[in-house]
Amino acid sequence: MKIQRFISPAGKNQYLLTSAGEAASLDVSEAHEEVGAILRDSGIELKYLLITHAHKRHLHALPALKKKFGGTFCLHEYEYELLNESDGALEPDRMVADGEMLPLGDVDIEVILTAGHTKGSVSYYVKKARALFSGSCFLKKGYGKIWGPKSMSLMLFSLKRLSYNIPAKTTIYTGSGDLTTMGDEGWVQCLRSV
Repeated sequence: MKIQRFISPAGKNQYLLTSAGEAASLDVSEAHEEVGAILRDSGIELKYLLITHAHKRHLHALPALKKKFGGTFCLHEYEYELLNESDGALEPDRMVADGEMLPLGDVDIEVILTAGHTKGSVSYYVKKARALFSGSCFLKKGYGKIWGPKSMSLMLFSLKRLSYNIPAKTTIYTGSGDLTTMGDEGWVQCLRSV
């Protein structure tokens, strides 16, 4: 699998995943024209439009990408309410569940519910590529913004779950800032006793 990273002026990460002639955009916003040019020039099919959560900045490029290249817009059911608040005109093509596998070329993308930043935030794990796309859940040396005690308890649960299930050699492709690896984030192991 090939992973291409695009960084917005504000430091937000966007990704294009390609495998065996199929592609998935992930949290693509400001880079949508660049991603579109790559898809057009390579002739690769855009199979999925993925977002880690439904804050507005992840949504504004979806209609243009979908109109030009197709693709299935996936959303976790817990994120539907926020989607409607952020952009009432958008509708997901497919509701995805925790643990669901999305085949892309010769790899599978696992959906992992990592609530905390939002109620239906998800991370995407590609075991074969040793890659976790964590959105605003897991960041280098920390985690994303929380919105109160309930949000914090969900975030702690999500981080502990990742610490137990994601191998140390996995690269964490964060939603903002630098990339890291699970093994380099020893602090998350301390949460197991919380």
